[in-house]
Amino acid sequence: TCPQCHRSLVLDERGLRGFPRNRLLEGVIDRYQQGRAAALRCQLCEKAPKEAAVMCEQCDVFYCDPCRLRCHPPRGPLAKHRLVPPAQGRVSRRLSPRKISTCTDHELENHSMYCVQCKSPVCYQCLEEGKHSSHEVKALGAMWKLHKSQLSQALNGLSDRAKEAKEFLVQLRNMVQQIQENSVEFEACLVAQCDALIDALNRRKAQLLSRVNKEHEHKLKVVRDQISHCTVKLRQTTGLMEYCLEVIKENDPSGFLQISDALIRRVHMTEDQWGKGTLTPRMTTDFDLNLDNAPLLQSIHQLDFVQMKVSSPVPAPPILQLEECCTHNNSATLSWKQPPLSSVQVEGYILELDDGNGGQFR
Repeated sequence: TCPQCHRSLVLDERGLRGFPRNRLLEGVIDRYQQGRAAALRCQLCEKAPKEAAVMCEQCDVFYCDPCRLRCHPPRGPLAKHRLVPPAQGRVSRRLSPRKISTCTDHELENHSMYCVQCKSPVCYQCLEEGKHSSHEVKALGAMWKLHKSQLSQALNGLSDRAKEAKEFLVQLRNMVQQIQENSVEFEACLVAQCDALIDALNRRKAQLLSRVNKEHEHKLKVVRDQISHCTVKLRQTTGLMEYCLEVIKENDPSGFLQISDALIRRVHMTEDQWGKGTLTPRMTTDFDLNLDNAPLLQSIHQLDFVQMKVSSPVPAPPILQLEECCTHNNSATLSWKQPPLSSVQVEGYILELDDGNGGQFR
């Protein structure tokens, strides 16, 4: 069974010669081989074709020595065939007109009709006594022209697709360059934005450190002032205590009683002054400041890209193919194609005309 056309063929006593030959492919290969000065190869080797040793003018096949002994033995009807060197066979094949295709089942008959059901050329004997007798047949030349026209039309469509594919490849290559340029630009923008955030954080850090330094200086000033005040007070208290001790040492009762009341009041007054929070620090050693960085850390962890360019569900306008647009009398033919790289599939477009007078489209 052929993997391309899915036709099943029976291998009869003729062997490989019973299979239909691809004469078109043979012609293409011959033209390429004639254009190249390469050595002629055997046409029956299964794997790596060996260099041809002879050519059979009747079979129109090049053989190497092993394939000639196996497939073209010099006996029976094959003994009458003429074997020539490959170079001479190439020249004779080039100069001789191409043989008319003969029927596979009736080798002496030429193809004259085309079986529509089997999709193969047939001879008149196939129509009279063969399996094609009840099939619909058409003239070989008419079907040849019809299929040639269909192949040309299909080839034109394929050529347009190939042209679009080339343009698409050019756009893809341009996209590669554009992606690289946009990547460099985007990386630079990202670095600049992150640097700006770092600069803002450093400025805020400097401001917070300044506040801490001010608080530090304030605490030191309060403590130093309290130290100075307590030092003066303690010096006065010590002087008063020393003076009272010296007064107590005196043995003059009348003199003592003259100043004792004033000293006692002064001592009590001084004692009261030490008891009214004087011995309590006016400032704590701790800094009553707590940096609330949790929201900022959360924002940093949540820092991410935002998809700004969302693909639009509306298809892009078609591209007019001006080289294919034309006008004739009162009619106009417009040709367009869907823009490449479009993510929206379009089944068709509706053409609306403007009368140029500010009216509605129609």
